[in-house]
Amino acid sequence: MCRLYIANADDRPADEVERADAALAALAAQRLSQAAATEVYIYTTDIAAGEGAETALASEGYGDSVTFVDGFQFVEDLLTDE
Repeated sequence: MCRLYIANADDRPADEVERADAALAALAAQRLSQAAATEVYIYTTDIAAGEGAETALASEGYGDSVTFVDGFQFVEDLLTDE
């Protein structure tokens, strides 16, 4: 589902979406489903991947447990805090 979201957001075929992007969502889902984590934060500079992970995990009932953090914004915030 995550790969399809990214593909649609970027207007490209799903088989051209990086597997690592979908793997982030899969790892988060695994940790949540095994109760190894109650919250996950996905840091990525790929906005479509982050939003796709949030959307896919929300559809599985984990919407309140997932937060996408824009990697570029995160770095910018770190630099402005100095």
